Amino acid sequence: MIKKFEKAKNTKGFKLIHIFAPCPTGWKMPPELSIESARLAVQTRVFPVYEVENGVHYKLNINVKNPKPVEEYLKIQGRFRHLKEDDIKVIQGNVDREWELLMRKVETFK
Repeated sequence: MIKKFEKAKNTKGFKLIHIFAPCPTGWKMPPELSIESARLAVQTRVFPVYEVENGVHYKLNINVKNPKPVEEYLKIQGRFRHLKEDDIKVIQGNVDREWELLMRKVETFK
């Protein structure tokens, strides 16, 4: 991650680094699930890991070829306990669509 900060520091113009940080208290999960939650966010494609340079060059840093179901990410967090099966299907559909959009950008703007 230090290399990413150095790269941003040496880049002219606007920079944004979006860091995923689980919050056990707010997410209503045991602290020992924090690392698992972060891994599942990536493995389910909820939080894709990619870079954008100069607003047009997309680079996928972690390509999740066989994603886990979004439900695995949601079920370990108490904040999502109210979700029904249909809600989870909608979320899965949204994640799938966003991933496809990102993949088109990666392919288009190599």
